[in-house]
Amino acid sequence: MLSEAFGDFTFDDDELVSERKDERERDELIGPTEYEAVKHFSKWFLDTKMASQHKDVRELASFKAALAYHEKDFDSALQCYKEMLKAGDHKNSYRYAVIDSIIRSALKSCSADMHAIVSLLHDEIFPLITTYGEQLQYWALSLEVYKKIGGFSWKYLQNAILLCASVDLAEHWMMLADTDFDDIQNGVKRFRLGCLCRALCLLEFRALNSRGIVRDISKKKTVDLRQQLHTEYGAEKVNAAKLKMCVRGVKTEMDVSPISFAAPHDCKMKGMLKEYQEQKNIISQFLNTFKWLFEECWHTVVVALIED
Repeated sequence: MLSEAFGDFTFDDDELVSERKDERERDELIGPTEYEAVKHFSKWFLDTKMASQHKDVRELASFKAALAYHEKDFDSALQCYKEMLKAGDHKNSYRYAVIDSIIRSALKSCSADMHAIVSLLHDEIFPLITTYGEQLQYWALSLEVYKKIGGFSWKYLQNAILLCASVDLAEHWMMLADTDFDDIQNGVKRFRLGCLCRALCLLEFRALNSRGIVRDISKKKTVDLRQQLHTEYGAEKVNAAKLKMCVRGVKTEMDVSPISFAAPHDCKMKGMLKEYQEQKNIISQFLNTFKWLFEECWHTVVVALIED
């Protein structure tokens, strides 16, 4: 059947040879002896003449924005990222990254418009999420936004739990520890202690299993956090809380397949996204795993989280 279908289908050899020759001429290779690296001085992209010779305009804008952010000129960085967004013709992933940078710059700018920032978070960046990695990034970004607003936020607590359950990092537990319960219940002390003790366990594990500069940084963070905890709560309370929060080790205790909680860089598939019901299941399992953490606020917080 195939021979009958394609029996009259032929290639013109002369045309193919000509096309390959044209392609070789267009993509002429440069040997090691002819190659000469482009030499750029520091901040070359700010020079009008050199910038005009650079073909990728979008890359130039990215350089300028990154430099402004690095130099803590957040207002200038914000304007650069806004111009990049206005340029249009973006893939969703690129648009997501630019809006993420706009929000981070706006949060640190002198004239932060929180209403506009929240609108970007909910209306612009949320619909662009297509991968599990972007979802994790969104949860982390949302914590910065809600923390800037201040007060208690159910979304802050939910997203912080999702981060800790999905990627068991000390930094995520420290974000969870910042949950402000004062607006809904007074006297919640154990929660912060438990979260920071879990973070301390993770830092100790990281320092023990890393090398070089990562180990040095982790050891310093460990010493600083341990000293902070001992000053605030005393060594006895800290050790008791560590037994409750770290008795099963520092790896995630979620009873799920390892694929479900793969690292962000391994989660490009759209199927890895955690839908609403999956998120509720993760939160429910987290609450049961770390029940000791929520005992002081079980009826005011946990019931609302489960029934929401």
